[in-house]
Amino acid sequence: MRQLIKDVLEYLALVRTDRLLHFFYGSIVATPIVIFGSTIEAIGFMIFISIGKEIVDAKFKFSPPSALDALFTFLPTLLLLAAKLF
Repeated sequence: MRQLIKDVLEYLALVRTDRLLHFFYGSIVATPIVIFGSTIEAIGFMIFISIGKEIVDAKFKFSPPSALDALFTFLPTLLLLAAKLF
């Protein structure tokens, strides 16, 4: 168990700061949607937000579009929906 926790923490240390910011802001946007909306609304809206964010980044040349960035923006939605289920 200790080794598993150590491996997870080492992996998280390797995650780029940009992706952690996508996860953080994705969780801020997803929390009220998951609390007050239905599951389908939350998933649909967050898919729209994550892809839209990557399009805006590419349009304004902040960074090239990245599927992993979109995934890290959407991932908190799944975690919050799982917590809501239990």
